[in-house]
Amino acid sequence: MFLSKITKKTMFLMLSTIILCFSIVSYALSYEYAVTVPIFENKGSVGDIVSYKDGRYVLSSEYQDSAVCGVIVEDASISFEDRNLEQSKLVTSTGEVLVNVSAKNGSIQEGDYITSSDIPGVGVKATEDGQVIGVAMESFDPSNKEDIGQIYVLMDIKTKFFGKGLSGNILGVIRNSLTSPFMTPIQALRYLLAIAIIFASFVIGFSSFGKITGSSVEALGRNPLAGTSIRKVVIFNFILTFVIMVMGLVAAYFILTI
Repeated sequence: MFLSKITKKTMFLMLSTIILCFSIVSYALSYEYAVTVPIFENKGSVGDIVSYKDGRYVLSSEYQDSAVCGVIVEDASISFEDRNLEQSKLVTSTGEVLVNVSAKNGSIQEGDYITSSDIPGVGVKATEDGQVIGVAMESFDPSNKEDIGQIYVLMDIKTKFFGKGLSGNILGVIRNSLTSPFMTPIQALRYLLAIAIIFASFVIGFSSFGKITGSSVEALGRNPLAGTSIRKVVIFNFILTFVIMVMGLVAAYFILTI
């Protein structure tokens, strides 16, 4: 009986240890992974933002660079290293990552979106529609806005739509998104659906307006006395066309901001 109690206690401890170890491993594996990439002239340090342009990896040096692909890290839970590369850096695009940032575009608060800047490798607060690298998990508000520091960012590279404006910004966001080298299937589906809705609304609107306007002109030629009524029909059709196109843009807006 005494041995039975010891056995049960031992089995319980072993089971608890296995569960704890599995939890730790699962957390580590879900934290981040990285791959080695040959950055041009081997530039960059831990926390720098990297883009893929003209067939090579370089430090991002453009505000809201649509070619952003990741951030340089020192190590990762899972790393894929190419031993044939003599000069390379570990770059990740997922997880909670230390990122070099500046307050040049405004102080950064927890929850703000971070994007690339004209300072090579350094991120800033995103204030306009465009490419972002993720969400700030810490605040950064130095007395000197030109200072560069490091904060943790939850990586989520995507094109962010803040909703400032409508038609011009929507079309600009879609254009920039299609040129981005980093896009998940879900994001691609959202942009394609938004494009299809905008295209369909414009086609339906102009098509119906053209047909009714043509018929109205013919009717006006046959019956000049009905001019007032025909003009009302044309005006109503113009308003309806405008409403259809606006509804298409609004639908695309909601698809992009979901």
